[in-house]
Amino acid sequence: MYITKSNFKRIIRLFDIPEEIGFDDVVLWVNSKGDEIRGDWESRKKYFFSQIFSQKEKNQLLAFKAICNGDTRFIRYIYNKIESPVDTYKYIQAEKKPSYHSDIECKAMKSDFQRVYIPEQIQKQGVSKVLEFRKYWKDHSELREKDNEAFIAVVNTVFELDPPIRDFVCETIANSGTKTIEDNSSVNEINETITKVWEKFTNWVKEDKSFRMVAGMELGYLSWIGKSERKLDDVLDENTLNRKLRIVLRRNRTESELKEVLSKIDFFKNQLMDLLQELYIRSYIPNLDFEDNFLKSLGFEPCAICIQNEALEVDSLD
Repeated sequence: MYITKSNFKRIIRLFDIPEEIGFDDVVLWVNSKGDEIRGDWESRKKYFFSQIFSQKEKNQLLAFKAICNGDTRFIRYIYNKIESPVDTYKYIQAEKKPSYHSDIECKAMKSDFQRVYIPEQIQKQGVSKVLEFRKYWKDHSELREKDNEAFIAVVNTVFELDPPIRDFVCETIANSGTKTIEDNSSVNEINETITKVWEKFTNWVKEDKSFRMVAGMELGYLSWIGKSERKLDDVLDENTLNRKLRIVLRRNRTESELKEVLSKIDFFKNQLMDLLQELYIRSYIPNLDFEDNFLKSLGFEPCAICIQNEALEVDSLD
């Protein structure tokens, strides 16, 4: 069974990890000095790398690595089942559950996905009109594929669109396709990239160490505040603002300055999160196999194209 990288990451984002789940023995990252940074308290206390992540973020990274390594005991225990998507009635195709694939050559795994928006003039007329338009779109697929301009003209007339549309608004969601990993050369390259990003981050911290170091150590886990419209004091009131940070804030530092620093920390954290997940995928996924019953239990559904291809193969054998 196969799932796309984006859907695999989606599983992790849905995790609700209880405190009693322990990741102390799982290594987050091996730094340039060869130190193993783990999920244990000693690493959190000793290494700046571990301090800038919230416990939830660290648990997601550690769980991601454990699952990539074939340890599904975590995901079986702590996943939140993917709920049935809510139809927003904005698109030609209603939102669907994520799919898993039985055929690695399935075109759905390799082609970009194009999402077509239903014209706002139709959306404003309510659900019944949206459903009517979806059916019209399907029933007149031959005209649409043969002459899109003629199809648009007919739509404007039949649905009395005011103002008339000139074309349909589309959003293309790129597909990363499939990739076979045959050796560990890419693993070493990603390790080097992580190290470079980390060095760039620490060099940035050193430019204003007395302020940025404390901000990272004490508020790195709340780095999302940097881009939030919420008042910083309101957020900090909900969390423990310790003495070190209060001293920093007294040094003629404004809220906007602190938010700017936190936003930069968040930028580096997001890069590191993505790179570490890629590292775990490259290191372990080639030997990992998902069972369809397991994926179904998470809320995935079998790919219709794969099922159709399998049926055609069976027919060809008869």
